[in-house]
Amino acid sequence: MSSIRDPHRPRYFISIAAELAAVHPRTLRIYEEEGLLCPQRRNNLRLYSEADIQRVRIIRFLTRRQGVNLAGVKVILQLEALGKIRVYDLFEADDVERFMEEAEPEAIPAGDLDGRDRRQA
Repeated sequence: MSSIRDPHRPRYFISIAAELAAVHPRTLRIYEEEGLLCPQRRNNLRLYSEADIQRVRIIRFLTRRQGVNLAGVKVILQLEALGKIRVYDLFEADDVERFMEEAEPEAIPAGDLDGRDRRQA
């Protein structure tokens, strides 16, 4: 498989990945802290792949559209990794795709306005 098309190849810094996934960079850090996302690191910088960004979109769908909390999302994703379920089979495929296409950017949390969470890694 060509590395250009490899969805698991890390290629985006956190700011770009956040923009592509329509979330705040702090959200990506929280997902990592919760064990929902595991970006690769190079020189202490987080690098995200297309697969990571797709995973963030699925997490957002589960939390925002379906009302699942992060602990529930973790269980769902673990079951999917084991091959027990497919996230797309749990919901209408059109609903998931529509949500991912229409996803609105996340608002910046008030706590992030003071600059403490603006670091890139």
